Amino acid sequence: LLAYHLSLARETAGMTQKELAEKTGIYQADISKIERGLANPSVSTLKRLAEGLNMNLIITFEPRQDKAV
Repeated sequence: LLAYHLSLARETAGMTQKELAEKTGIYQADISKIERGLANPSVSTLKRLAEGLNMNLIITFEPRQDKAV
């Protein structure tokens, strides 16, 4: 889901991966890997991407369906 939402957010912002890379200082190749689900970015990297997209980063936890711990 992260990969899909990052790609969607970037496209909604009207930016290419290269433009986002230039704005955030994150390599375009790394952005591509994240968008393809081939990398697990740190929270710090996600914050930089969100800032570059002029968006807020919101991380949520949803309740599990089962009651097991």
